[in-house]
Amino acid sequence: MAISKLKILILFVVYSFSLINCQNKKMEEKYSWLGTVSAPQEYPMEVYKGAIIADDFTYGFDAIWGTQNTGWGNEGGTMSVEIQKMGIPHKLEFTWYSLVENKFYTGKWDLNKEKINDLFTKGFIDQDNNKKTTYTNFIVGLAPKGRVVLWINGSGNQKEVGVFQAHDTIITKEKAYENAKYMLKEGFADRMLNDASYETFKPDVRAKIKEQGYPDPNLYDVYRERYNWKPMVILPEGAEWIDFGFKNYNGEQENLFAESLHNDTYQKRAIPKFCGFYWRDKSKNRYAVWIDSFDEKEIFELFQKGGKEEQIDFIIKINEDNTKVLLLLKTEKQEVPITKAKIRLSQKIE
Repeated sequence: MAISKLKILILFVVYSFSLINCQNKKMEEKYSWLGTVSAPQEYPMEVYKGAIIADDFTYGFDAIWGTQNTGWGNEGGTMSVEIQKMGIPHKLEFTWYSLVENKFYTGKWDLNKEKINDLFTKGFIDQDNNKKTTYTNFIVGLAPKGRVVLWINGSGNQKEVGVFQAHDTIITKEKAYENAKYMLKEGFADRMLNDASYETFKPDVRAKIKEQGYPDPNLYDVYRERYNWKPMVILPEGAEWIDFGFKNYNGEQENLFAESLHNDTYQKRAIPKFCGFYWRDKSKNRYAVWIDSFDEKEIFELFQKGGKEEQIDFIIKINEDNTKVLLLLKTEKQEVPITKAKIRLSQKIE
């Protein structure tokens, strides 16, 4: 009799756990998301096959995506799907051909589902309508030496959610599926890289490669290094700072305004690659500044001198008549000018 009661108790406990698990799965929030591919402008990658996988949905990639080199962290194209809302993805797998390195890479990785779910749940406020929204895209970044980065992207916001290492693999003409056989044709990579008629590179990128060679493949790890910094804008008396949008070398992106701007503090961030902001002068006239690019060597040297543990103010100072911009990095120990950035300063915006 005691044994029968024990069996019943065990069955009840097992059933209870199963019921809880089923309820948790049913309660898991679903979101609308798509996928795309990113690769450095100087390192074009050819998509062979891949997938972002959730329990109820797989977003697939194959050779139809073609050559990708929109720039590190930048979105490529996307393909729409019929399903409106999907579960949180838990796995990434990808195989691609690195044209410059002339080799295939492949890998399969588990994703941090809890981290991704937290980002979807938290979301962010869209500055255009001041309403809460969330992320809509996953960007698969393919870098030299088989490095893979996965970002999650939404309007003005992009976060790194995973970094992975692929291994090289061999794919032969006989092994390749039909639509991907073009990658194995003799001289394919050489033509794509060196024949200007293919327009693989933008003219300025091609000229830079010709002059300086391809970037150090280890740069895409260096780009991920973080420093404890925050933006600081110094305006003429009576002016009001409205917002601050920026993208960093590691591909992450933030858009600060209203509460997020006023409450911003020192955070471990990668080095900024470009940024822009709006402000109003004391007469309520609106202006803007865009720092389109930095000199990479200078900006990295200056942040490295500041150090990873120091609190760094990235200062943008506007002169009294809204005609000049001064850039500085300031720590408790030193203040150094940034001298080689490309800056655009608007006229009064009507």
